[in-house]
Amino acid sequence: MKLKEVDRTAMQAWSPAQNHPIYLATGTSAQQLDATFSTNASLEIFELDLSDPSLDMKSCATFSSSHRYHKLIWGPYKMDS
Repeated sequence: MKLKEVDRTAMQAWSPAQNHPIYLATGTSAQQLDATFSTNASLEIFELDLSDPSLDMKSCATFSSSHRYHKLIWGPYKMDS
C-alpha cells in the first residue's frame, strides 16, 4: 500500500525524528540519468502530509546544486534532546 510517492532519480533522507512536520530531502543521484538525460542537479525538500489523500508529496523548496549526490544525511541541528 502506497502512502506517498516522489518521482525522482535521487538520494533521499528523512528529517530527524524530533522534527514535525516530517520532511523528505532528495538530492539528484550521482551516476544516474533520468528519462531526459539531464545533467542538472538539485536538492529538493518535500513535506509529508498524511492528511492529503493524494499520492504526491508537496515540494516545499528546491535548490540548484553544482554537484550530484552519492549520499544524503539529515541530522539534528541545535535541537533539544
